[in-house]
Amino acid sequence: MCYIYPAPDSFGVTMLKQLLLFLICFPLIVHAKKSVISTSVKVEDAGPWLTGPLITPSGHVIPFGHVNYEPYIYWRTQSGSYDNHWHYHKATPPSRHVLTQGSFQIGLLPSTELDLSPQFIYKNRGGQHMWRIADFPFALAFQILQDSKDTWWPAIKLHLGATAPIGKYDRLNPKKLGTDSGGDGYWDPRLGFITIKTYHLGGYHYFAWRMAFIYMFTVPVPVHGLSSWGGAASSPGVKGTRGTVYPGCLFSALQGFEYSITHNWALALDIEYRHTNRNRFSGYSPKGTKPVNSSAEIFYLAPAIEYNFNANIGIIAGPYFSVAGRNSNRTPAFLTWVFAVNVYQ
Repeated sequence: MCYIYPAPDSFGVTMLKQLLLFLICFPLIVHAKKSVISTSVKVEDAGPWLTGPLITPSGHVIPFGHVNYEPYIYWRTQSGSYDNHWHYHKATPPSRHVLTQGSFQIGLLPSTELDLSPQFIYKNRGGQHMWRIADFPFALAFQILQDSKDTWWPAIKLHLGATAPIGKYDRLNPKKLGTDSGGDGYWDPRLGFITIKTYHLGGYHYFAWRMAFIYMFTVPVPVHGLSSWGGAASSPGVKGTRGTVYPGCLFSALQGFEYSITHNWALALDIEYRHTNRNRFSGYSPKGTKPVNSSAEIFYLAPAIEYNFNANIGIIAGPYFSVAGRNSNRTPAFLTWVFAVNVYQ
């Protein structure tokens, strides 16, 4: 078991800079030779060079024997929430965190892909700050329909995933203002169908269209004291929250678009809708602290720009933010700056 302890601000910032530098430079250094070699191929014969978009996954599995590595950095400011009437309310103080995610997609078998996404998170709010190990998403994906440039139908991928709840989620310290949490405490098994189709518009101009429909199931979560779900910590003479949270299921629909301006440069856009059912709680919690939330829905946008060094290496960056929502207790209003390096081997 690994514990990550709070540190002074200067130490946290130094670690963050070193981590960002490593995530950005490592894949480029490792594959520098491949980048030079690939320039000998005529670009007009190489097809589209595309990296993104930021959020919507690809409808193609990684071919057997190959690996796609895409480290992500999410710099997020959580500024408030939405009420039942779609009105925005500012949070005081705002919450900020940096999430680093090392995404590995491995061609495990023919038409079968294994996804592993270890995560670490740094949170800062109201003078409190802390590094934590975050929950660990993983998945298996299967190619159930393949496309080609001569067919009208898209590629379709079946996604079966879950999240290992290894991040701290309950027995939180109220004085830490939520910075000591790293997860939600449940596996959230999910089922998804993902499609992709790329159209050649002439010359170096390509248009790629992705769609993803993901349904996340939930399992009961035991909670003790203050948790990521709410509740209250125990104090002398006062019994804290103790019981079980039954999270609501979640449905997410995504559309992702990419357009190549030149062979190296491309624009991308993600549009996401997310609906979360209400959650229930059984057990004891002090008056006014019961960890329950109403059903919620929220819309996101994620425009981005990408630069592709060749067919195997590219970088992408842009904002990912909420634009409207209702009862967003579990999916608050935020602005996230996202940066990723994509390396295919």
